[in-house]
Amino acid sequence: MPYDGKGHGWKWYRRGVMKAGGAAAVLGLPGVASAQESETETETESSRESPDPTDRITGAERLSVRDFHEENYEITHIHRRKEAVETLLKDPEANSVAREWIANFVGYEPLSNHLDAISIQGPTDYTVEGGTDQGGWEITARNRQTVFGLVDRQHNELVALNISDPIDVSWQEEYSDAELQRVRVMRDHPDVQEFEQDRDTWAVFKVAEEIFAWKDRPHGEVSSLIFYGVGDDEVSVAVGYLDVTDPENPELVDLHFVEDFVRYPVQEMARQIVPADQTVLGEVPAVPIEQRPLKTAEDGFHRFDLLPEESFEQDNWQIEWEPPETMGVTFYGDYNGRPVFRTMNAMATPTGYNLPPREGRNTVDWFFPDHEPVFTGHHLYWDIHSIPFGGPGQLGKIDYPERRGHPSGFQFRTHYHTGAQGRGSVDFHSGAQFGPYNYNISYEFFSDGRIVPIWRRHGPGHEVESLRTYGATENWDGEENVTMQYLHYTALEVTPGTTDGVETHVFDGDQWITPDQEFYLEGEPGQKVRFENPDGSEQIDIPMDRDLELVVVPVDSDEIGPADSQKTRVEDLDAELEFYHPSQYVDGDSIQNERVIAWLIMEGTVAEVPHPAAVSGYVAQCELQVEGYGD
Repeated sequence: MPYDGKGHGWKWYRRGVMKAGGAAAVLGLPGVASAQESETETETESSRESPDPTDRITGAERLSVRDFHEENYEITHIHRRKEAVETLLKDPEANSVAREWIANFVGYEPLSNHLDAISIQGPTDYTVEGGTDQGGWEITARNRQTVFGLVDRQHNELVALNISDPIDVSWQEEYSDAELQRVRVMRDHPDVQEFEQDRDTWAVFKVAEEIFAWKDRPHGEVSSLIFYGVGDDEVSVAVGYLDVTDPENPELVDLHFVEDFVRYPVQEMARQIVPADQTVLGEVPAVPIEQRPLKTAEDGFHRFDLLPEESFEQDNWQIEWEPPETMGVTFYGDYNGRPVFRTMNAMATPTGYNLPPREGRNTVDWFFPDHEPVFTGHHLYWDIHSIPFGGPGQLGKIDYPERRGHPSGFQFRTHYHTGAQGRGSVDFHSGAQFGPYNYNISYEFFSDGRIVPIWRRHGPGHEVESLRTYGATENWDGEENVTMQYLHYTALEVTPGTTDGVETHVFDGDQWITPDQEFYLEGEPGQKVRFENPDGSEQIDIPMDRDLELVVVPVDSDEIGPADSQKTRVEDLDAELEFYHPSQYVDGDSIQNERVIAWLIMEGTVAEVPHPAAVSGYVAQCELQVEGYGD
């Protein structure tokens, strides 16, 4: 194992994250505790007194990355979510509610005290009023209910349960004349007309063409449109792709029909599970609001009461934040009174479908082999992170006390599900979640100067049958395609104790080098990148493990980026249509003693998740280590 040569010994080196497939195998080994948070939680029950049941519930807290040993944070979200849903559905009262649903939504969070917080919700039917002649639709989810549970993670037992009363929830889909013209073009197709027979339908625009690419067409030329169809006991979807290069004459160029757009839907799981003979409802406590998943806390909607002031100080950090425009929440951060980053943003989440085999390529050569904004697979979304389009944006601040050997800190959490309308996203929470993605983008800050950016996907996205019908892309001859792959770009202007120029160094596993020019680095365990104050002791290290890729470029006002002087996504349409991957900005400019932007490229490899689409949470994370800032 390498030594970094600058007095940091071995502590910065971290073992690469275990891949999800391997994680599932480890969890299945006899004698291995499922998703144990840390070595301290391997104690046997006989070695400590049983906690009071009520105290155990009310004292349960949300867990940070550093509450887990190594890759167990990822394992918990990958494995435990489905286990918790199944445990909840074994209760006969919960099962009798869920088996009647026509669609569903799931929320999950691991808590301390060996507890999993789980919520499931769904309606028994949808009713639809309106149409293109009325300028839109009003949709009502009938008899929507939410089931909340706390599951003992060691024994898969319910220790808290409550079920809400059924309610009807309505929302509107209203569109412009130009958008309604696209709806009419798709509706004119005979296969769509057949699809609409005996179904109540409504249209949803999944994404604008400015951030979408289809087959060999650059983004900006093709848009995606969804028709929901409600039958007697199921919801299916027609997905259309329209050429909109002539805005007044859109043309339908591709069409797919999807009957099951969530793998392992809760209602199907409920129908397949044999419930227990007796319910615990009324015998165990209800789940307090504080212990429910943040995105389904009150009446099955988001909880927003944890939002902090837009400027606050905590755990040696001074944080300012602004609500998102198109690139997520903007953060400004100082540590011990000295700057760490001038701005930090969640720039994009490219989501690609039906890719050719990777064959060892980096992300830009795999997604964009011609180094142009043309995707190599079937279609791609460059998700933007905004409140009106992706909503609801910022969720809240979660405080972490000093515990389990790590210092105190906090997490600032944001949540996005692209295409869901409204602050509460009532459609999404009522099971109408085909296409809209569901992921958290969070940042954890600790009093010892560590920052952990986290991207956590919940699904579903375009899954199951839609992926089987796209067919192989034309530019490869492999046997198996990659059905779905996420990338996530977080970018920040690093300011290690100075807002002027910084020095940039790379440890390649054997020695330190000082690159003169901007670069794109494919990470390997043992490598790291360091940003230093040339006139001070402050430094920021980024270990290059967990398959992280990094782009370092100087601040350039002609490029998209987080700095105040740089271009903002979508607002500058020309820059947006040219944008595909941060490595496109690497063209030989000098970086030493310059203001620089660090682009963190994290991957969500859905193919490695054992329980995909709405029942697993895939975690991608990296780490920034702030040192030399004094006490």
